[in-house]
Amino acid sequence: MENDEAPETCGIGIRGVAMAIDSVVWFVLLFAAIYPIAAVTGDITTVGGQTDASLEGTPALVAFGLWLGLSLSYHALLEWQYGQTIGKYLVKIRAADADGSTLSLRTAVVRNVLRLVDFLPAFYALGIATVALSDRRRRLGDRVADTVVVRD
Repeated sequence: MENDEAPETCGIGIRGVAMAIDSVVWFVLLFAAIYPIAAVTGDITTVGGQTDASLEGTPALVAFGLWLGLSLSYHALLEWQYGQTIGKYLVKIRAADADGSTLSLRTAVVRNVLRLVDFLPAFYALGIATVALSDRRRRLGDRVADTVVVRD
């Protein structure tokens, strides 16, 4: 950053709104993962104009792995390139290095892979707790990658 002023970090509320918006993208990515796998395995049925994919066992695990990869890539690549996912863009916040500068690909990947831990035990409970208890409002992924979420 050009000035010596520390960027304004964002708390749980605004980050939660951004995550709720990004959850819509995750839902779309879920379909992008399930239906191609179901098409390859023949587990798609169409009845009355509605298409349903019913995966079990290995195909379900493959689809889950694909969805997880797509979801983490969505966050990491957009934050690396733009500092923002769609949710962060809409609420005018961005992910940045601790000094407010843009993320490297490595820091974007690290902070987002640790999103899996922040999600534990359910619905970002650990992530919310670490943000609430942090002086710089950082979840575990932010702490390890040395990043912050700031107002844009």
